[in-house]
Amino acid sequence: MIYLNEKLHNFTIHQEEDLHISRNGFTVTLKTDFSHVYGLGERFNQIDHKGKILNNEVIEKFCYQGEYTYFPLPFFFTDKNIGIYIKTNYKFKIRFNQTIEIVFDDIDIDDEIYVIKGNYSEIISDFIKLTGPTLIPPKWAFGPWVSAHRWNKQSMILEQLEIMKAYELPITVMVIEQWSDEATFYIFNGASYLPQNTPFNYEDFTFDDSPWPNPKQMVDTLHQTGIKVVLWQAPVIKALEEKDEPNKQHEIDQHEVVKLGLVAKEKDQSPYRIPEGHWFPGSYIPDFSNPKMKDWWFSRRKYLLDIGIDGFKTDGGEFVYKDDIIFYDGQNGKQMVNQYARDYVKAYHEFVTNNRVLFSRAGYIGQQALTIQWAGDQKSTWEELRNQYTAGLTASLSGQTFWSFDIGGFAGDLPEYELYIRATQFAVFTPIMQVHSEPIGGQFALLDASKVMNNERTPWNIINYYNRQEDKEYLSSLYWLRMNLLPHIYSESIKNVRANKTLMRHLMIDYPKDKKLHSIHEVYMFGNLMVVPNLKKGQTQLEIYFPEGIWRDVFTNEIYNGNVNYVVESNLKDIKVYVKEGCAIVLNTLDPQNIPSKVNNDMNYYNRLVVWMYGNEGTHEFIDDTYAFTIEWKDNKYKINGYAPDNLVTVFK
Repeated sequence: MIYLNEKLHNFTIHQEEDLHISRNGFTVTLKTDFSHVYGLGERFNQIDHKGKILNNEVIEKFCYQGEYTYFPLPFFFTDKNIGIYIKTNYKFKIRFNQTIEIVFDDIDIDDEIYVIKGNYSEIISDFIKLTGPTLIPPKWAFGPWVSAHRWNKQSMILEQLEIMKAYELPITVMVIEQWSDEATFYIFNGASYLPQNTPFNYEDFTFDDSPWPNPKQMVDTLHQTGIKVVLWQAPVIKALEEKDEPNKQHEIDQHEVVKLGLVAKEKDQSPYRIPEGHWFPGSYIPDFSNPKMKDWWFSRRKYLLDIGIDGFKTDGGEFVYKDDIIFYDGQNGKQMVNQYARDYVKAYHEFVTNNRVLFSRAGYIGQQALTIQWAGDQKSTWEELRNQYTAGLTASLSGQTFWSFDIGGFAGDLPEYELYIRATQFAVFTPIMQVHSEPIGGQFALLDASKVMNNERTPWNIINYYNRQEDKEYLSSLYWLRMNLLPHIYSESIKNVRANKTLMRHLMIDYPKDKKLHSIHEVYMFGNLMVVPNLKKGQTQLEIYFPEGIWRDVFTNEIYNGNVNYVVESNLKDIKVYVKEGCAIVLNTLDPQNIPSKVNNDMNYYNRLVVWMYGNEGTHEFIDDTYAFTIEWKDNKYKINGYAPDNLVTVFK
């Protein structure tokens, strides 16, 4: 690949036959021929940015994000095989008209512009190479995740565990949001401790009056059932409100961080506070560019790892709202508006290391090397479901492999039943499958008191709310399906990461010569599977264009020829997933011929591995933590090279 890069500080002109770049002050103009343009991070309102104006700025926006994003990236590519990576932390506005015009807030001496040439896959791959290798989550992270904001005590967590067992749901991760007090965010709510200024060890706490009477035992219980535990976090030293309970440890913390200079500061050296009108108004934000702040912050959270916590939901990070605030490393608010979110996540990554997970909303350059990204807060509407889909595909087009969204939406009234089913089906075929919901009485709560209800988006709450007991097994089967596919998803993740590719891909990435695919967006590759989600209310038919090759329906084995449009029926319980002949799928299933097949959340599934081989001949590579083998087949015969389970089952489809 060709990397042509110039320092923006002294950049004057860059000219090639197909690209002319010039700079005038804080404006850079690119003259190049293009019809389509993609990238620029996780975007909610469109996939193709031709004719649009976008901002490169981390912004917290609750629902209906529109032109805003928690996770921008200064990288894009055109349909003429030219990629542009602008290595800067500054905000900028970019216009894609006849020319491409980039208007910066400011430019640093080290800021650079890279020109990357190649096909679409190569351009994305080179951007990943330039910004950091993708971190592969632990295998257990690829199973179903579940959480709800209202779970605020240990007894409720254990109650949910029993419900999961009753529904036979193979959950592998539980996220607990309301575990801590509403002041420090590192002490279990209601816990007592001595001495009050050093609660660094689990043994320092007593839980007699806490809704969490034995957190370590709770974690051990969840682990014994195969469920990992992730706790919520936010990067704030919270400003307590009048309604909040007094908290002595919080008062000590506030005094210490100011005295030691561990938070972002105003020009006059007073601590910066998040302005009114934003999340956590009046709060300080920790300065993670200061090594002493990282030591201070994580010394208070180390005991959580000691009791077995498996990761953190690193929420927030969009808290730099003033240009002239100052950080320890000398950067100001202009320079940190985007970088702060990444510094926050990077600090947590250094703390938890690679065997645990982070689950983040805000981010910036190099995020793929640190964390799983999730789409943040959306309302439970059909429009927002399509926005979530767009966010996932644009994040992938920007080099972010591991991404997730809240099944059925996060906020407002409970999702319609059809919407919930379609969202769950889509989630099965995304890098991370997870369900979550807002607090009861959240920002979209209705005034009608009768509407203040258990608003969990958990499958059991949806079944009960809509009185759809007859669908209990079907909804559970979508979770079994995820576990059936887990070996395949994990293996495809490893292979794609090693190749600097993403798992969830627009079809034009795999088939760049097929120009029809530039305008076909509601279909994507998931590893070697082609997925067609149904994202419209009441839609009973889907028109599907198949790329070159011969394709099989994973569930019915029907055959479809490539370079042809088909209209297929789409009933509520149909999922449209296809695999090309010459490829294979490696499954965790007790039924060698069919999926979904009921399985549990056991990661040691090697006595249940089944390979489905498609077409008269083909080859497939499988890799995971234990086994690595290649299977080749032709004329109903096969051979295996490498290390495979002795009892591997093979099926010709």
